[in-house]
Amino acid sequence: MKTQLIERQAQIKKLKQQEFDCLIIGGGATGVGSALEATRRGLKTGLVERFDFAQGTSSKSTKLLHGGVRYLEQAFKKFDWNQFNLVRDALAERKNVIQMAPHLAKPLPLIIPLYQFWQMPYYFSGLLMYDFLSGKQSLGRSKLLSLKQTLELFPTLNTEGMIGSVMYYDGQFDDARLNVEVAMTAIECGAAIANYVEVTEIIKEGEKCRGVRVKDTLTQETFEIKAQIIVNATGPYTDSIRELDQPTTEKLLKVSSGVHIVINKSFAPGEGALLIPKTEDGRVIFIVPWRGFTLIGTTDEPAKVEDNPQATEAEIQYLLKYTNQFLDKTVKREDVLSAWCGLRPLVSPTHAAAKSTAKLSRDHTIITSKSGLITITGGKWTTFRKMAKDTINKVFNQLSFSSTVNSSLSLIPVMGGKDFDRNELDKQLATNVDDEQIRSHLINYYGSRSLIIQEITKELGVERLTPKYPFITAEVVYVYRYEMAQKPEDILARRFRLSFFDSQTSQQLKERVSEIISNLQQVPIEK
Repeated sequence: MKTQLIERQAQIKKLKQQEFDCLIIGGGATGVGSALEATRRGLKTGLVERFDFAQGTSSKSTKLLHGGVRYLEQAFKKFDWNQFNLVRDALAERKNVIQMAPHLAKPLPLIIPLYQFWQMPYYFSGLLMYDFLSGKQSLGRSKLLSLKQTLELFPTLNTEGMIGSVMYYDGQFDDARLNVEVAMTAIECGAAIANYVEVTEIIKEGEKCRGVRVKDTLTQETFEIKAQIIVNATGPYTDSIRELDQPTTEKLLKVSSGVHIVINKSFAPGEGALLIPKTEDGRVIFIVPWRGFTLIGTTDEPAKVEDNPQATEAEIQYLLKYTNQFLDKTVKREDVLSAWCGLRPLVSPTHAAAKSTAKLSRDHTIITSKSGLITITGGKWTTFRKMAKDTINKVFNQLSFSSTVNSSLSLIPVMGGKDFDRNELDKQLATNVDDEQIRSHLINYYGSRSLIIQEITKELGVERLTPKYPFITAEVVYVYRYEMAQKPEDILARRFRLSFFDSQTSQQLKERVSEIISNLQQVPIEK
């Protein structure tokens, strides 16, 4: 299977030499989605990311593709048609993401436990509206479940005082892997994209943005990138880029933190997820099966912007407190295998943008500065394609020519979603990968691109990196050559996700992965 390598140095060369219609700063969900949208609509597009793709907020979600049950509840209570539209858009996008990445996303049944008889019509009627708004994009019908049916879906639920539950469907996905595959798909479509490139200055001609000065943080080289339009899609770092444009600009964001913890699958061994609809302080908590483990989150606390935010002990204990109220097995502190903290970029309600026409929905905000810098912030993973479309529409508003491609683009699969057929892939992999667990793992992580890894195994064999998990040496080679992974943590955290569900084993493998990367850097690749 001959596939084009994706080499970082070749991307750096393109960024140096070309002049772009649109340069995007930020390699999270919004940034890479916008790069794919812009490239497919005929723009010469570049993107730079200061760290690795999805290193920040975009890898630290609850892994749900959701329309927003809470938004729908607020829409009813406030008779807010904008909230209805927001939910409807998100519900449609759930299925779109599953179709573009069938190896990384799937429908997920969620249950809401019921304790009072009035809750039954209240939640069920709301979820029937949720289903109705889904239309043809529905992932499945909501149902009222008996206690027996509830336990079949979520066997470890504490049913004391329960009268039943209501089940509905949303989607589940792997956020960081989708982020990486969208970025690589944009490169295949013609975009020039590189990680570990930091913007240090915005270059202007007169009063208009016309490029950036950047530093390659791996080589310390500095260079300029020329572009007609600059897009700021940096999430929590939004204000830092805006201050490069206008040093005295009013801060746009108020940042909050969201902590998740991961525990063993045995604490929630069923196929369903649990929604705790309201804690004592009004939050929502999910207990979700994910990658063979149990994911619990999230919290919501005011935070400051920092490169590597940490989960506090108080937040971990908060999640354990509510988890233990709803499970029949006690989760102890030592059962927590991993904990992480993500930062949410929320538009400050006191900022003028919160009331301006640039706020295209209550979910994301787009503003344009006097110099033409377009800033997109807020939003959620589920609607990243819509956010990208809205952003690139703003780009075209500034350019002197129209889109050469209709703005209503057809859905295309990401790299691993092309020609995806699970059974056929398993059959092909079985010719030299005997271990069924490894085959399943490769298909679930890389989709049709698992066949490239199969070719690498013909040279390297099918050697596990650790007996505990099905990660193999050939995968390290693949993500280095085809997914632009540069450092051990790029691989262990965002390509393998191991740091997110077993931080101790991830740390133990760091030296081994570093060795493999070092050897790859010294050996020229045949093209």
